[in-house]
Amino acid sequence: MELEEPPSCGRDWSELQRDVLVLIFLKLGTMQVLTTAGSVCRTWRKVAKEEPELWRRIDITNLAYDCDCYALKDLTKLAIDRSGGRLEEFSVEKIGDDDLLRYLCDRTSTLKKLCLISCYQLSEEAIVETGERQPLLEEIHITFAPFSETLTEIVGKQCPQLKSFKLNTSWHGKGTTYLSDEEEDNDDALGIAKNMHQLHHLQLIGNRLTNEGLKAILDGCPYLETLDIRHCYNVNMDPDMRPRCAKLKTIRLPNDSLDDVDNISDDYEETYSDYPFVDNISDDYEETYSDYPFVDDDEDGFEF
Repeated sequence: MELEEPPSCGRDWSELQRDVLVLIFLKLGTMQVLTTAGSVCRTWRKVAKEEPELWRRIDITNLAYDCDCYALKDLTKLAIDRSGGRLEEFSVEKIGDDDLLRYLCDRTSTLKKLCLISCYQLSEEAIVETGERQPLLEEIHITFAPFSETLTEIVGKQCPQLKSFKLNTSWHGKGTTYLSDEEEDNDDALGIAKNMHQLHHLQLIGNRLTNEGLKAILDGCPYLETLDIRHCYNVNMDPDMRPRCAKLKTIRLPNDSLDDVDNISDDYEETYSDYPFVDNISDDYEETYSDYPFVDDDEDGFEF
């Protein structure tokens, strides 16, 4: 007996309602919406380009960097443009520099969260300018950055409404310590204590603060609820320090595991092999997105 082939569902994915598409796109990463999803067909591209809700949170992190970083920076600017001045959260890894932050500030003043990871080309002056131009900033997360001891003082003065602050300036990999336990430095801690009085959440992984610096933070930040001092080996949770930390809802101690820390592991889940077109983008970018036909072309993309 010859089996009949099952009938095709014949579904036209381009006819999905706009609100359904928005819900789907919100579950995708920024790069996936900006490129892959936005290239499927004219309907999907229109939603990807014209729905500001998709661009209130831009996350360009946890991507392997084996492609043209200039092209990635240009795509990040395009995502900023699509936010329509309503960007609230911006996270970037490696490609963040003064130019990108100024581009961001020129196009929005509604930022509430800024996350910078391994942005070695970024200056403290750009951080100051961003604080001045983003009056709604409540969260700043900085990991692996070559800033001076005055950074916490600068950030605290420029962002008086700061509720969450992360400064992971030194990394201790699993089984490896890159700082000597004898190196003590409370400059970061004192800057926080003197200028971040509204803090609710603080993370200082790998910092060189001592008990003196931690006491200053606990005294100067009366609203502090969570504290993460993993790999801060100069802190000794002695009988005097433990009662001081008892008011906190959550505390992560120096010897606690780092397995749950984001944006640190080299085992990236996403790589640029998912975005083969990035390597083919011209370096001759002149403030126009005409070099990105897969993003802005009005012709239909793939057909279902």
